[in-house]
Amino acid sequence: MMANQVYNTKILFWSRLISTFFYPYYTFFNFFRKKYILEDIEVKKILVTEYHRIGDVLMIAKTLKSIKSSFPQSRLILLCNNPVQHLAEHLALADEVYPIKVPWTDWSWSIIKWIRIWVFARQIAKKKIDLAFDFKGDLRNSWFLWHTKPKISFGYDATGGGYFFTNAQEMNQELHQTMRANNLVTKAGCKILMDNQPDLELNDKGSIVFHNGVTDPRRSWPIEYWVKLAKSLSVKYNITIVKTPESIALIKQLKDSEIKVDYFEGNLIEFKLWLKKQQCIIAPDSMAGHLAAYIGIPTISLFGAQNPKLTSPLNKISVLVTPDSKCVHVSDHWRLCKDCMNSISPEKVTKTVFRLLSRLKTYQEI
Repeated sequence: MMANQVYNTKILFWSRLISTFFYPYYTFFNFFRKKYILEDIEVKKILVTEYHRIGDVLMIAKTLKSIKSSFPQSRLILLCNNPVQHLAEHLALADEVYPIKVPWTDWSWSIIKWIRIWVFARQIAKKKIDLAFDFKGDLRNSWFLWHTKPKISFGYDATGGGYFFTNAQEMNQELHQTMRANNLVTKAGCKILMDNQPDLELNDKGSIVFHNGVTDPRRSWPIEYWVKLAKSLSVKYNITIVKTPESIALIKQLKDSEIKVDYFEGNLIEFKLWLKKQQCIIAPDSMAGHLAAYIGIPTISLFGAQNPKLTSPLNKISVLVTPDSKCVHVSDHWRLCKDCMNSISPEKVTKTVFRLLSRLKTYQEI
């Protein structure tokens, strides 16, 4: 069954229990921190933390632009993960972009790494942050933000730790990740830019792009299905496979099968510039779909047991392909299911592609 929330019950129970344990300690130190009112201060520096995944940054890209538009004289600072740094700079998502690797996104419990991240937070504190946002609702994120010492901070207390923010908010876990970010910044007086979607790019001479790379294998679609899809579509259309570490086996099978396809290899900025000239992209729930949506390329996204309403690409033409029935499998993850991804047939995706291309042809004729 689709999980209709961001955090599962067990995680919420244990994180809130830990939060309760730390409550007296941090509440005591909060007592000695100077209190500020947003309307009474000049906001010169704004900090946003979004360092979990590349797709997470892309989903808040328009939120970042709304913050900058609402505080045009301020300097916007973004903390993100290493792979997305140069793309964020290229897209001008912030005035300053700093890469950061936190132990909880890599499931590393090394004390040394936690100390390093604490030291990094103290270095950010020297920038004298006036306003800060964290959209995750993750207790560890909230702890990190507290140590950057912003005058005013907004964040969600979904997993506890409301005392880490000057303005803690309750999270609606049924909302899309972009909408949750937008809702949070409006609490600080930001106005969300109405033009949230780029113009649709219609490139009928471009390729149908396959991007099968994912951070979690339980989000992936079977390689043999990609091969069957390529065989069906390559008869009539140009197919390009994006080279990633996860696509090595797929590329080998395609070459062994002598299916005519092209290949793209490059960094994220090169991928973005190249993708803008292509016809559409097919990808699992991953960064690639969000990048395509950001630049206006039609997307076909493959979702398993996870709820697409929470993280699907948002653009003018975004098509979802999901299993025909609810998840009844035994999975080792509360939200992701490999068997559900396997249940999406190549034939179903092929039909979806044909319907999408028919819609694009109608758009071009208007």
